[in-house]
Amino acid sequence: QNYTFSQITATYVDLSGTTSLNNGEIWDDPEYILSLPFPFFINDVSMNSIIVSDGYITQNATTPIIQTLAPFAMDLLDRGDNGTTSLSPISYKTEGTVGNRILKIEYKNCGSFYDANLTMFINFQVWLYETTNVIEYHYGQSSISNLTVFYDGDTGAYIGFGGADENENISNAHFLIGAATNPSLSTSVNLLPITGTPPANTVYRFTPTTLSSETIQKSTIYIYPNPFNNFLNVEGLKTDYTYSIYDLQGKLIQKNDELSSSQTID
Repeated sequence: QNYTFSQITATYVDLSGTTSLNNGEIWDDPEYILSLPFPFFINDVSMNSIIVSDGYITQNATTPIIQTLAPFAMDLLDRGDNGTTSLSPISYKTEGTVGNRILKIEYKNCGSFYDANLTMFINFQVWLYETTNVIEYHYGQSSISNLTVFYDGDTGAYIGFGGADENENISNAHFLIGAATNPSLSTSVNLLPITGTPPANTVYRFTPTTLSSETIQKSTIYIYPNPFNNFLNVEGLKTDYTYSIYDLQGKLIQKNDELSSSQTID
């Protein structure tokens, strides 16, 4: 699945009439399960349930590859962690009519695990569009006076989405690189954080695209025989590759970590 990236400016508005996910819990590394109001596709993979965590959202499934959204992936923390009351609510709501609905997930007033005093914060929302499968990350006001502390020495958060296996190997990556004020889209599996914090009223939009028949014909890959016992032939790849082989139960059978140009897998 290919995506195009665009950056737009739109006034950030706190959601009203939402349903709470943390329900007043002071969270750290949370896992809130949310059933989607409509099927949503990421990298052409259908998702019906998700797990909302601190700065990232994963597909709630047991498949070998788990699709993951990263609107602001880093170690976020409830700013009420030093007290007895949650100060960083996580909530959601669905807006629109059937066929054109938007699921909106809001992270409000989130702090950083690395900010001992929890004085710095970030606000953002994830919008998932029914039918079009467009992904948007909306950013509100932030107060991050010390980037080194807030991001634990990194230049910023990891922002984008992709698949990941149990060993955190990335596939179908679509992550932003460069300055947060004007990033670009990278499909490299060697992930890098963005530089800086997205300014308030910034929207990062990822729009799925459809390959033309001509492009598909040019990129046809042949894998044979099927079934196979000892050797597997791979033809049509235009670049070096790595691979992982799973059985029907999702157990990893064999993999290689180094790029290979061989057309035969033993």
